[in-house]
Amino acid sequence: MAKNKRRRAAVTPGSGGAQPSPQGSSATSGKAPAEPILTGRPALRLLLLAGLTVLCLAPFVGKAFHIDDPLFLWAAKQIQANPGNPYGFSVNWYGVAMPMSEVTKNPPLTSYYIAAVAAVAGWSERSLHLAFLLPAIVAILGTYLLAERMCRRPLLAALCTLFTPAFIVSSSNVMSDTLMLALWVVAVALWVTGLERRSWILLTLSGVSIALCSLAKYFGMSLIPLLFLYSVFRERRVPWAAAYLLVPVALLGAYQWATNELYGRGLLLDAASYATGARTSWSKYSFEKLLIGLGFTGGCLGAAWLFALRSWRPGALLAVGAIAITVTVAVASARMIGNHELGEGDQNLWATAGLLGLFVAGGLSILAPAILALAKRSDPDEMLLALWILGTFAFAAIVNWSTNARSILPMIPAAAIMMMRQLEHRRNARLGVGPMIAGVALAAVVAMGVGWADFVYANSARQAANVIHAKYQSNPRGIWFEGHWGFQYYMDALSGKEIDSHTTQLYPGDIIIIPENNTNVSPAPEGRTRLVETIEIPGGRWISTMRLGAGLYSDAFGLLPFTVGKVPAERYKVYEGILPQ
Repeated sequence: MAKNKRRRAAVTPGSGGAQPSPQGSSATSGKAPAEPILTGRPALRLLLLAGLTVLCLAPFVGKAFHIDDPLFLWAAKQIQANPGNPYGFSVNWYGVAMPMSEVTKNPPLTSYYIAAVAAVAGWSERSLHLAFLLPAIVAILGTYLLAERMCRRPLLAALCTLFTPAFIVSSSNVMSDTLMLALWVVAVALWVTGLERRSWILLTLSGVSIALCSLAKYFGMSLIPLLFLYSVFRERRVPWAAAYLLVPVALLGAYQWATNELYGRGLLLDAASYATGARTSWSKYSFEKLLIGLGFTGGCLGAAWLFALRSWRPGALLAVGAIAITVTVAVASARMIGNHELGEGDQNLWATAGLLGLFVAGGLSILAPAILALAKRSDPDEMLLALWILGTFAFAAIVNWSTNARSILPMIPAAAIMMMRQLEHRRNARLGVGPMIAGVALAAVVAMGVGWADFVYANSARQAANVIHAKYQSNPRGIWFEGHWGFQYYMDALSGKEIDSHTTQLYPGDIIIIPENNTNVSPAPEGRTRLVETIEIPGGRWISTMRLGAGLYSDAFGLLPFTVGKVPAERYKVYEGILPQ
């Protein structure tokens, strides 16, 4: 025991030891100085971060329900009616009515949270988005508290997490991603502290947090091997604390059994099978898939990854720049990646290729330090961060059926902390207040710009449903429609009728709406319908998250998480049923 105490006492700040040394001593130790902002006032820093989080997300509280939001909302409504059977209903999400337990690939914790909030505040967009400010705040404050143990610029690490497109967009939806991230960061912070203090209470709470994280989104299960490996590396053996990881294992086992009893299959393993089995246009293990993963990593961090470059040597910076230029030229010359043709329609070839090259450089700036830390295996905290980053990347870019911002999101706190640690390792990479503020401001502009673009795009579906309803509500047979996501939610609310490819019979005089930019839509039947009009709704201006080669929510829609250019209108084709010719 005495030997272990001496070893722990010798650990330096940021390497997993008990407490950082006084911040003022960093200058004499040759390491980067502590942040000069609110030094010694952690409560004010936490208050500042909470306020900034609210300030950034407040403009989006009126955002229309979007992408997979309806699935969580419908499950929440089912929970209010039958709390023990969250997926006991059918939904038309793929063009045909199916049991919800077969459609959804997310666990129910987020829907339980929505159901609880809606029971008090109602189902409006504003009330639910306000409720989702809480997990966003917890995620940012948790990042700060974890970073405080691991680096000398915890405030900057938290800001680099907040001001990323992936965080801003995910936190302005009511899906499970930000809730999962909040529980993830809490679980890691509790585990690191509990392991250090030998506290069974903190380790137990961490185990419970891991289970809740996994019940918010199944990827949370990755915390079990992540924290086990961190513990083994830190203690140089399998520690007694590893037993507390059996807490989430037991709870998730109970969930698997319960859902198997309810729905005939355990939903935990069912989701894992779907994630690894379904595919987009690129093969699972391919250079294309890796390139897209790197692009999404850099793009989802926006401009925050520029902080990583400050710690790189000139030769490395030149190499990364050369890679960015090479990717740009190669992609522009090929004009094709997977089934995506660059430069088609309203898409600008060189803008798409240039952004991909830039984002790939950003992705490399995040992954390279993690790979080096993993190779050195000299610091437990850096091992934790490296495994956290690389494990998330492997899932998002290789294992998961689709690369998307939601899958990249979990790595962002670790990437932000790793960037700060890399700055500390370089004595000539000191960062003053001016460059720090300029970097944070640039990251904020990019993140908020992407967030606003997605806000406008989401609202266009709600506006389209209202316009269509106002024009065609007098049709005696109602309004039939295809398409899903938020458009389906609002058409359902306005008494629209979903087309079921197995059961729906269309007759002369029927009105059929088919959105151009949506999922699981089929062309109107030829010879039995005629085009009445095309309704156009503005879907953005100069940044796009799901047009112009962008696919923030899935690389099936584009190569990049966002693009720039003049965004075309969202088009909804209105058909009328006619007698067969």
